[in-house]
Amino acid sequence: MNKSRFFLYTLIAIPIALMIIPTVIVLAVALIPTGVAFLVERSKGYYGGLTVGCMNLAGASPYLFDLWFKGHTVDAAVGIITNVFAWMMFYGAAMFGWAIYSTTPSLVSTFMTMTSGRRITALRAQQRELVQKWGPDVESVYEPEGGKPQADPTSMASMAG
Repeated sequence: MNKSRFFLYTLIAIPIALMIIPTVIVLAVALIPTGVAFLVERSKGYYGGLTVGCMNLAGASPYLFDLWFKGHTVDAAVGIITNVFAWMMFYGAAMFGWAIYSTTPSLVSTFMTMTSGRRITALRAQQRELVQKWGPDVESVYEPEGGKPQADPTSMASMAG
């Protein structure tokens, strides 16, 4: 990048940065749990950081709107970050994000287990109907350890009769 572009970008960035200082002050305090979530997240995708960050930003948004539409000054920003209820909203929303992040895998696992169980039951009923219709020769039993399906005419025939 040449010097003229750098100067142009600096000339544009400094006034913008000065205009958003109150917002930066509020977000620096409000989004601390989001930063922590991204730091402790070890898995690929940063789902914990994203979940906590979205909820954390949702908790900060009412105060940001007040800041933007009722006077965007440093005094207003300091007033927000010294408000105990604002802190409860920031960190309560982040806590809710952590709760969502920590409970979602177990809920999805439970749902998948229930869905799989119903599917297995339906497939076994369909298998019994096929054995009754076509005879025990169409039946095979899956053996996970051996890796090969083997014909077993007695297992489904005894269940069907």
